[in-house]
Amino acid sequence: MLKKVLLIGGDERAARMASLLAADGYETQTLGLFSQDERLARPAEAEALVFPYPRSAVDGLTPTFTGLSVHPQDVLAAAKPGTLVLSGAGLENWQDSGEALGLTWKRYESDESFLQANAEISAEAAVFEAMRMTDTTLMDLTALVTGYGRFGRALALRLAALGAQVWVAARREQQRAWARSDGLQAVGLKELAQVLPRVGLVLNTVPAPVFSPDSLSLLPRDAALMELASAPYGFDLKAAAALGLKAQRLPGLPARYAPASAARALKQAVRRLLEEETP
Repeated sequence: MLKKVLLIGGDERAARMASLLAADGYETQTLGLFSQDERLARPAEAEALVFPYPRSAVDGLTPTFTGLSVHPQDVLAAAKPGTLVLSGAGLENWQDSGEALGLTWKRYESDESFLQANAEISAEAAVFEAMRMTDTTLMDLTALVTGYGRFGRALALRLAALGAQVWVAARREQQRAWARSDGLQAVGLKELAQVLPRVGLVLNTVPAPVFSPDSLSLLPRDAALMELASAPYGFDLKAAAALGLKAQRLPGLPARYAPASAARALKQAVRRLLEEETP
């Protein structure tokens, strides 16, 4: 089993995960998670490099908790052949060259248990933020959830359980059928105009343009919009603001809302991926 790990960057959940892994008997180093930890980080001594989830690199840099600038290619170049790399998105440009150096790559997206746990944490956080954004109870609202993957489904079911009238908009008929079987109302993305005039809360989980300025104009002016997806996002914040709509972009919900739970979920995923490498 691989026991020597270097955690490179991330947010509060990564910092907490470092302590959890150490408590489980792993020899942990960190880079960009605690003050001055770059002085002690030794990529060449690590058996596994653990980059952040969901983004391991943004604009060429690994996000860090301390503000340290970390170029992922520098860390990868310093690792010894045979080192396992665990990563989220953003390192694709370096994966081929890393594998040419003898590094082994695994993505967190291959761990279904982790993806589901992360979706559940994100959904609870999104409901909490929805309550803060609106001036009425959820049971008095009609909510629209766009997308019905793991996150969208977990979110829609929580909203319905709290009394909201929930519509789901999804591109694929299979997803719409799942939503209907869950007791929700569902439409296609091209049919949004039928629903928007009655919606008081929009929660987007689709990382692609879903709402044009014209479609946003169909919403009541007291509606609230929550952007929960990654770039390129489902709607334009400036377009929503120009219409007088309340709108927020809410990245990194698990780490901000429940860092302890998010750290445990990520630690368990890291352990499973490390243990897969046991001879």
